[in-house]
Amino acid sequence: MVDNDHDDVDTRALAEAVESILLGGDRTLSPNDLADRTGIDADYSRRLWRSMGFPITDDDAITLTDRDLAAMQRVKHALDLDVVSPATMTALARQTGQVFSQLAESEGDELFRVALAAVDDGPGGKDALVQLLADDLLPLIESIHAYVWRRQLAAYVARTVARYERSGTADVDVTVGFADISGFTSLSRHATASDLAGLLELFESVATDAVGAHDGRVVKLIGDAVLFTTAEPAEGIAIAADLLGQWPSDRPPVRAGLATGTVLRRVGDVFGPTVNIASRLTSLSRPNEIRVDERTATALAGRHRFVEQDPQDVRGYDSLRSWTLSGAPEY
Repeated sequence: MVDNDHDDVDTRALAEAVESILLGGDRTLSPNDLADRTGIDADYSRRLWRSMGFPITDDDAITLTDRDLAAMQRVKHALDLDVVSPATMTALARQTGQVFSQLAESEGDELFRVALAAVDDGPGGKDALVQLLADDLLPLIESIHAYVWRRQLAAYVARTVARYERSGTADVDVTVGFADISGFTSLSRHATASDLAGLLELFESVATDAVGAHDGRVVKLIGDAVLFTTAEPAEGIAIAADLLGQWPSDRPPVRAGLATGTVLRRVGDVFGPTVNIASRLTSLSRPNEIRVDERTATALAGRHRFVEQDPQDVRGYDSLRSWTLSGAPEY
């Protein structure tokens, strides 16, 4: 977590100081204390904490803070008013815990890298670092989380309303896209960790720029691959084409696959045959190629030229039909 070259930084003391900032004070309460002071059933409270990814192994251990108490009091208030049911509250906690667990993992290293670089520029050691985290870096990250969440939620509401206006239901077709770096597995066997990290950082940057430029949504980045969705096939093909077009020619090539249909949405992810087909089409694609399913090709036939390929057997699908985009599309 912290660079060992910084001998003037006591990492244990630093961790304790940062924890106090993040948790809003020292640990002074046990799970049983929280249950007593909020009136929430102890079993439900334990299940709620575990759903967020925080195992409660000893109900009498002093592991919680006043901020934890305030959060559970808000939960109890919402439950008492029937704003949410216990099951819904648990589901929300589980979804939030999964998303923010991933964020914490990815942001933690970057956070300390930035903080330690700042400490290198001036005196103060641990105290200066803690002050920097408390006054600047942590509030910045927290504000970014809140800002992006509100913007994303507003965008979701707008997309949902638009779907209702078009079809009277939110359960409509979407276009699912996969794109990955062709030959990455082979490359990873002999490339240095630094080279791989740089390549993946570049891929994430180009991919997210392409998706954002054409009103898509990044579902997840999976190392050398990106999974995204769009409301219309035209936006999906524009994203894939933009990604391939912006990708540097001196790097291992990128390929993409698109499929259109219904999906099952859960915890921000998407599942179902449409997702599976998009993944299989990507694996069939050659470097610098975009391959689509029949529904996507049919929807875009008047705007783009597609070439039908011979059906191929892939995992889960016999004689899967596919079409490749011919030429660079205009969007």
